[in-house]
Amino acid sequence: MDNKYVLVIGAANIDLGGTPYKPLIPNDSNPGVIKMSYGGVARNIAHNLAMLGAEVELVTAAGDDILGLEMLKKCEMTGIDTSLSVIVPGGSSSVYLFINDEKGEMELALSHVDIVDHITPEYIESIEDVINSASLAVADCNMSQEALLKLKEVCKVPLYVDTVSVSHADKIKGHLEGIDTLKPNLLEAEYLTDMIIENEYDCLEAARALIDQGVRRVFISMGSHGMLAADKDNAIMADRYPVTVRNTTGAGDSAMAAIVWASLNEEGDGLTTQAMAANTAASATITVDSTIHPEMSSDFIKNKLKEYKIKTHKIENYKDEEI
Repeated sequence: MDNKYVLVIGAANIDLGGTPYKPLIPNDSNPGVIKMSYGGVARNIAHNLAMLGAEVELVTAAGDDILGLEMLKKCEMTGIDTSLSVIVPGGSSSVYLFINDEKGEMELALSHVDIVDHITPEYIESIEDVINSASLAVADCNMSQEALLKLKEVCKVPLYVDTVSVSHADKIKGHLEGIDTLKPNLLEAEYLTDMIIENEYDCLEAARALIDQGVRRVFISMGSHGMLAADKDNAIMADRYPVTVRNTTGAGDSAMAAIVWASLNEEGDGLTTQAMAANTAASATITVDSTIHPEMSSDFIKNKLKEYKIKTHKIENYKDEEI
């Protein structure tokens, strides 16, 4: 792996999640299990990358409350450098509250991540040298639009962007030029392209539209159908391995980390290797209750690649194909 660090910028949260024992009954108290952990898209990506062997700089914002300071301490213990993060005196650290259905699929979520607005355009400008000394930068769209656009402006290294959600994807809609790698899910891809995606051929059209807007390559998560990866010349469909779902929260973050890991290692056939690594990491992550698979590592991904034997198919010169 490249000796340089990966800079990850965005939200770090305290996650509160619940899973009922039986199907949810609306407007009622549902018996189940409630757990607290540390999350946030950027923090989860950074955590996975550290476990995969990368040197990681995490730029986030937290309050000086007990939960926020303890979260940053845990990040440092995981091998993540948080020295550039913004500590807000008297601020309330971010909290992400989610409720799963009885199968572990997210049913509803609320995110209170306002503190991330303290990562201002001015602050991003002040750490420009650190950003551009990294191998690459990874950003989540929890930041303000102004901060994201400033990051895109000052970033000279490859910039990877996780859209997070439809509402957060709005911040980069119409501003995709210059993004090296974009990872939306189906809903986010539909929103960014104003298209309806009902099958892989629609997904190909959406990927093409995103690339035409200036993204070098795109990885669209299609849930249980797998992942589509595309650049201007090729598209790859990678199936998701059928596993027992325990918790889907964090799967997309592990996928982004695996894409970065595969990119830095430069092993195999670009898109294929990256899409397979992403699907492998996501497939493994959804089998555990936590948002981070406790065994995540470089060897873990390589072994799971062999175990899962994820199938892919490549569409040659897809721009010229009738679909």
